[in-house]
Amino acid sequence: MFANNRISYCFILFTVLLYCETSIAQDTAKKKPLIKLTGTMGITYEGYGLNVKPTGSNIYSPRKPWNQVRFLFNPTLHIGNKISIPLSMNFASMATNFAGPYAGLKNQTIGQFLTNPANNFSLNPKYKWVELLLGTQYIKYSDLSTGDIGVFGAGVNLSPGKFRIKYFTGISQQGINRVALPLPGTIGAFKRKHYMFQIGTEVEGEHKVAFTVSKAKDVIQSVTSPPLTVLPQEGFTISFLAQKYFKSGWFFNMEMAQSVFTKDLNMPLLLLTDNVSVKPFINARTSSVKDQAGQLSFGKKSTNFDISYATKYVGAGYQTTGYPFMQADHWDNTINTRLNLLKNKMNINASIGQRVNNLSNTSLRATQFLGNINWFTQVNDRLSVNVNYNNFGFQTVSGLNPFGIKNVSNDFGVSPTYTWSTESVTHTLSANYNYSKYDERDVNTGITTSNNTHTLVVTYMPIYVNRTITPDFSLMYFNNTIPTLKNRLLTLSSGLGLPLLAEKLQVKGQILYTMGKLNSFTANNNLVLSCSFDYKLSTKMTWNSFLSTNYFRYGNELVLTPLIGANYLESNLRTGLMYKF
Repeated sequence: MFANNRISYCFILFTVLLYCETSIAQDTAKKKPLIKLTGTMGITYEGYGLNVKPTGSNIYSPRKPWNQVRFLFNPTLHIGNKISIPLSMNFASMATNFAGPYAGLKNQTIGQFLTNPANNFSLNPKYKWVELLLGTQYIKYSDLSTGDIGVFGAGVNLSPGKFRIKYFTGISQQGINRVALPLPGTIGAFKRKHYMFQIGTEVEGEHKVAFTVSKAKDVIQSVTSPPLTVLPQEGFTISFLAQKYFKSGWFFNMEMAQSVFTKDLNMPLLLLTDNVSVKPFINARTSSVKDQAGQLSFGKKSTNFDISYATKYVGAGYQTTGYPFMQADHWDNTINTRLNLLKNKMNINASIGQRVNNLSNTSLRATQFLGNINWFTQVNDRLSVNVNYNNFGFQTVSGLNPFGIKNVSNDFGVSPTYTWSTESVTHTLSANYNYSKYDERDVNTGITTSNNTHTLVVTYMPIYVNRTITPDFSLMYFNNTIPTLKNRLLTLSSGLGLPLLAEKLQVKGQILYTMGKLNSFTANNNLVLSCSFDYKLSTKMTWNSFLSTNYFRYGNELVLTPLIGANYLESNLRTGLMYKF
């Protein structure tokens, strides 16, 4: 009943809120209200279509649900001048997607609906130094404890004077049973509960000292059909951070942390020589690992010049549920600087340093150069040039494979922009060239292969003084080469923006054609047409729509005779109403 009636309930809620807000606005037009409601709300429908020929060939899979309805309600309730209660409700009517534990899930329970990553429900009432955190929150206490995962629950932030006390608990993932058939099935997941607490002192712009503990644990009993590829886990992290900022521009930041992470809760508890557990918070098992992490930075900032040193160490066994994708087992050291020269006509941001990977494995330990620079120069009133270089990557221990993962990317780009004007038109011509070299090591053979990419984009955009149309034209050339494979693309595109009906209607259209060449195969062709319009129904309500169609025809790269000339047509429709109150 919950799943079947959800859309109807939301339509009714949208209509009632719209009527109530309009009535309140009319009643309070002549006097300043004690209670005021501001914000936005809207409803959007998304339709998706895919036709593949030959039918049943499975050369291209759908990327979205066939139909989806999304709702948005983001009001803020103001009571007097001291109390504000922001509320956020953004959710979709369907759970289905094409990746993750919700893939293939037809009907959600209320708990699964509330914690679905596609949805967001939050309420943050605040009065003076007391703030309540209700619903989905992305809690960041520090860089090494918790920060980039959404948790549905409840908590509080207290900030009396310079003291800070924070607590939050909730669920980041509901239990979902594994379902094998019908395909694609449902991967499934364990329910994961989170607890986090921080206490300290802070004066903004002066200092911060904080002590943080966080814990998360999967509930094995939350599913009756457990997932096959996901293990139940548990993690506990404790950290201490200190930050100090001086009026002279000098600053100092540091954080030290320790984690205990259990990779499989099905394994037995450690009974002998248990120096891993942190009781009463976590009892270690044979799959548990304890390790440390830390970071330190200090330097000086000024109007035209910054300089700082930063170091970060993450142990091989350090893992936190608050940052599930943090790379372990490395040590970074960098020097960072910023320069403003020639009366702000030249801006330089740069860093240089070194990363040591696989500190725990002497045979696989390796150093890696770290570099980054972004150099902007305003040559004259017409010409500006931006140059950038980035180097990044990571390396891990071998584990079950003979060799560990290793990949390093080097990117270089240059972007000149030239602008000139006549009495009726301002012309802008810009170009961007980027070279990317990506090296990756095979975990089984140890052989490193290089992926080299050249990309050139040229864009021209005229702006008319006495006309409201806004055209643009662009050309892109893409060349990607790896061993045994060479892929080239040539793309031409043009767009046009046009206001109509006394500028109440904004219409934008684009056409994009791409010819691709894979090795010596015949060329493939891709045509994309898109159109959008935003219509201002009133001073507060807007109707937004977007329509696109994507036609792709293969050359003979699919090899099989029945698939030569295979093609697909992909369509997207998005339309919705947005109301501002």
